[in-house]
Amino acid sequence: MPIPTPRQVLKATGKSASKADIYQRIYDAIVEHRLMPGTKLSEERVAELFSVSRTQVRGVLQRLAVEQLVTLIPNRGAFVTTPSVDEAHDVLEVRRTLEPAIVRRVMDRIVAGKAPQAIKQLRALVKREQQAHDNGDRRSAVRLSGEFHVLLAELSGSSLLTRMMRELTPLTCLAILTFEAPTGAACPNDEHTLLIDAIEAGRSDEALALMAEHLHHIEKSLNLHQEEEPEIDLAEALLG
Repeated sequence: MPIPTPRQVLKATGKSASKADIYQRIYDAIVEHRLMPGTKLSEERVAELFSVSRTQVRGVLQRLAVEQLVTLIPNRGAFVTTPSVDEAHDVLEVRRTLEPAIVRRVMDRIVAGKAPQAIKQLRALVKREQQAHDNGDRRSAVRLSGEFHVLLAELSGSSLLTRMMRELTPLTCLAILTFEAPTGAACPNDEHTLLIDAIEAGRSDEALALMAEHLHHIEKSLNLHQEEEPEIDLAEALLG
């Protein structure tokens, strides 16, 4: 029996979605590469889809704008953010600083007995990610890949690091969707597994190096060396 979609469930139950539901749907659609940068998010259309008022939708879009996932343009509406080259660099630079520290904290907590199920949880998630790859389910594979990094942050025991990774994950997706090079090589599927192996064995230097290499592969897959369009000389354009 086919699993009903969220839209079918809402229609069948006659219930409207909460702000949290709408937020999560848009967040997941960005993470799964179903919403592309520049896509217009019409208040009226989103309100219709979720059987809610435009006021509720507006609140969700404002929250997404604070997280830089949506850009609000006066008199035009809300659009999925298209990051600039500098913004993409910023996201990756923050991750290069943040994630090795997360790995170090997870390893310290495992040694201290504060995260006894960490390896089991990480391996279970990577197994689901690999199954998605094997089944050709790219959307789920992409989402689960992001969830791996969020789970690492959760296992660090820091709510702040978790919140930061949850915000950085969709921003990374937008950078990938905007700048992915046609010939860019995707990260090998086994990189997460190799990282878990190093964490489990207590090889901290190797784990930190693997995380750095993993993030380097993501950046290498992007074309972040695009030349900027030259500034238009108005005098030349209008009077020349």
